[in-house]
Amino acid sequence: MAWIPYSGVHLCARHFVQRFESRALWAVEKLGMIRRGERVAVAVSGGKDSLALLRLLSKHRDRLSIELVAVLIDEGIRGYRPRKVEAAERYAREWGVELVVRSFRDLLGLTLDEAVARLMEGGLRYKPCTVCGVFRRYALNAVALELGADKLATAHNLDDEVQAFLLNMAQASFAAIAREGAATPRSHPKLVPRVKPFYFIPEKEVLVYALLQGIETPEVECPYIVYSTRHVFRRWLNAVAEMDPTVKHRVMALKVMVSGRVEAPREPLRSCTLCGMPASKGVCKACELRGYLSSVAKA
Repeated sequence: MAWIPYSGVHLCARHFVQRFESRALWAVEKLGMIRRGERVAVAVSGGKDSLALLRLLSKHRDRLSIELVAVLIDEGIRGYRPRKVEAAERYAREWGVELVVRSFRDLLGLTLDEAVARLMEGGLRYKPCTVCGVFRRYALNAVALELGADKLATAHNLDDEVQAFLLNMAQASFAAIAREGAATPRSHPKLVPRVKPFYFIPEKEVLVYALLQGIETPEVECPYIVYSTRHVFRRWLNAVAEMDPTVKHRVMALKVMVSGRVEAPREPLRSCTLCGMPASKGVCKACELRGYLSSVAKA
């Protein structure tokens, strides 16, 4: 029996799964995330959230009339990513979905472990999570583009979104607040639009759904999470939610309201002068960081 604290209901396993899937599919269809006949690349990490998304879309691919392919980016984190890759490969085979694995080394010329070693040499000017986030977004987009995907689906859930919103508010990053949503448009020929079917679903419910689907994956945590500012917001928000189970939904409601009213200057995306991928300036952030890491290595 699953207890949904913010709505005050208990659900058996069957009804919980029905409720969970109907909410995710409602978001997909109501918000026009995915159109019939599209090829959808699902970003998987081997963790429960992304495997839950792959399971959901693989179960309902006929209803949605979509073609699926899974994409996994191996950052090169010793003792962490290899075990997750094994889980992703196992479930992709079981659910009949092609899994394409690419690495930071393949696409960017170095592993995250190597990048972090250089960051340390440079006085930690950039945090590991910053570099990893930029490189992962770049890599996922590049591989989705290579595979001819119309959409790139990620497993970002309600918790992820409200954490990002609070962090953006704290940093007064109005452009990010205006930009982030359940789906992004194709604003550049080489930018695959992203969609988030779990946008309105809490992290704990995604976990319960994964467990009810029989998904088992190694419980290993990224060693670089200790450098993440966002992790501080995550712990604080979870502590508040223990006292008020509705707080995350109310923050999400605020996010939706504010993002619809924030007017931030939006310049059209350009093509990076170095790699040709989407960029807000002359050089994309991934190439900028690669250049910095290269300069640190030569110093």
